[in-house]
Amino acid sequence: MSMNILHPSTQLPVAGLGVDNATPAEFLDFLRSLTTLHLGDDRPRITDNTASWVTIVDGLTDHFLGTFPIPDIVAWGAMEEKVEVTRATLEVIRRAFLRVDGIHNSTEELLRKLFARLLDLCRVLDVWVEGLGEEDGMTTSPRSLRDAAFSALKTVLRSFGDANPAPADQNQPMAWIFLRKALNEALDLCNDLILVPAPLDNFAVIALFRKPRILSPKDHVSFVSSRL
Repeated sequence: MSMNILHPSTQLPVAGLGVDNATPAEFLDFLRSLTTLHLGDDRPRITDNTASWVTIVDGLTDHFLGTFPIPDIVAWGAMEEKVEVTRATLEVIRRAFLRVDGIHNSTEELLRKLFARLLDLCRVLDVWVEGLGEEDGMTTSPRSLRDAAFSALKTVLRSFGDANPAPADQNQPMAWIFLRKALNEALDLCNDLILVPAPLDNFAVIALFRKPRILSPKDHVSFVSSRL
């Protein structure tokens, strides 16, 4: 199987590592190299080339955080490559928001998409945890991947909250304004969930920043085709 991960014009900040038509194993190595070479704790903060990292986060969000299979569709053990690529993707995104200056000043479209998809991934993985739990022999369990998704989500939101600009920076996109929007949207979703007249199906789709926010499983395909 091959993967065309990012737009051909994407300029990656790692020389010599192409990702077009890479195998899953090759792309997993690429993601891990991003962390090791550029985003590790022992690496200096990234103060320039922010646009390239925004492009990478945007591409990863589109291709690997868009959907995640639910139980009864596929066995957990049958998608080991997807699980490991998802985990590595989450680590790149988490570390990028820790170590790349200005990445929180992305477009609101990307911030909205990233928040919604990380939150949805946490929800889907909660369903996996409830149904599968921990089993021997798993390289990455549902709980472990869920913890990684939640850690990435917390880091991204904290980055928004830490981005309150000085008066001289008022012309920059203000991530803290989006944080407020995200939290208000989450509160509105909670209110919608409380008002659901019947027990919510585990496989229902949650859609943020659009209405209705709660979709039935039969609407899942059309939702995915039109989601952010």
